[in-house]
Amino acid sequence: MKKRFPSAPVPFFDRSYGFPDVIVAYSYLNIDLEFKYPFYTKNSAFIFNDTEGTQTKVASFYNIAEGMGDSNSKQVCEQVDILFYKSGNGVEPTEFAIDLCKYTSPYQVVLAHVSRGNTLGSTVASVEKKISEFKEGPNYEVLRKLRPPIYGPGDIVIVPDILYKLTHQFTELMGKSIGNSKLGGLPIVKAQQMIDFSLSRTGVILKSEAEFTVAALAQPRHLYFNKPFIIYVKKRQENSKSFFVMWVDNAELMQEFESK
Repeated sequence: MKKRFPSAPVPFFDRSYGFPDVIVAYSYLNIDLEFKYPFYTKNSAFIFNDTEGTQTKVASFYNIAEGMGDSNSKQVCEQVDILFYKSGNGVEPTEFAIDLCKYTSPYQVVLAHVSRGNTLGSTVASVEKKISEFKEGPNYEVLRKLRPPIYGPGDIVIVPDILYKLTHQFTELMGKSIGNSKLGGLPIVKAQQMIDFSLSRTGVILKSEAEFTVAALAQPRHLYFNKPFIIYVKKRQENSKSFFVMWVDNAELMQEFESK
């Protein structure tokens, strides 16, 4: 642990569980993905609408330089990969998914504005299916690119700043016994997971600690993540499985907008 994650505290396991012997299963995940070109801070409030109809002013970032003459505007737009896009009425799409920076390696962070399925797994599978079908379209190479709003109306991406920290106790497991006969039906005395996730204009930071103890369009496209959406992280390779999935439907996970 100290060798692989030198900046993280080394876990300490003691005998405070009240049993002479315990079995501990421990995992730790740390991913720091930096966008090649930082996005621009949106200086006005972005309105996020949750499923209860509550509107909240949140901080956000986007692909537009509010000042003139920024040399990175074109590069910021070029790093965005539109994974699929289904147009709706006017400029408002009904569904879309994007990769905010196609240069991140070895991991890819996908944001998708879609309807939630019965489970997060089925939602991710649905998004992946739409991405695969979008690639087969005749205009894929044109539609996948974000048109920079430099020489006229262009495509706009707006994403809320997210700062999500949660420690969860799996009380539904605690007190139950292990079914493996070799472990003699030992009781589960602790099942806990900590998740620390941040999404900002510069990139993504994901930390997760788990402990288990037994004993081309006519109109510009607006890709606004202003309603519930899904984020998932996976390796940037064919048929890889996502190892982090989060459904965002709560403005409490976002940075509150502070007017200057």
